[in-house]
Amino acid sequence: MPLCTITTNLPDEKLSDTFLKETSALIAKLLDKDEKHVQVTLFCNVRTISSGSLEPCMTFYLSSVGKFRPGDDNRKYGDEIGKFLAEKTGLPDSSMKVIFHDLQLIDVGIPPVK
Repeated sequence: MPLCTITTNLPDEKLSDTFLKETSALIAKLLDKDEKHVQVTLFCNVRTISSGSLEPCMTFYLSSVGKFRPGDDNRKYGDEIGKFLAEKTGLPDSSMKVIFHDLQLIDVGIPPVK
């Protein structure tokens, strides 16, 4: 159940619903998860200062159960996400941060399906 939260000081009109859909598809592909379990939340127009600058920037938080452990996969995920974000937003690498959080099953509560 990958959960992604993106915060940026870019205006809402810069990132369309297509960006959300493409982000969801990328996460499903990278983590080898069914997209029906992926959730992406986007916060635009967030007042942010990064590295002492008010220039456009973005933080991409990605959590999932059992996917982010020390090793090469995190670098691969970061590289792919960074390329995608640069292509879709036009932001330079220096203004983007990608943060992974490895969830434990005990950290996740899933309501029963009716």
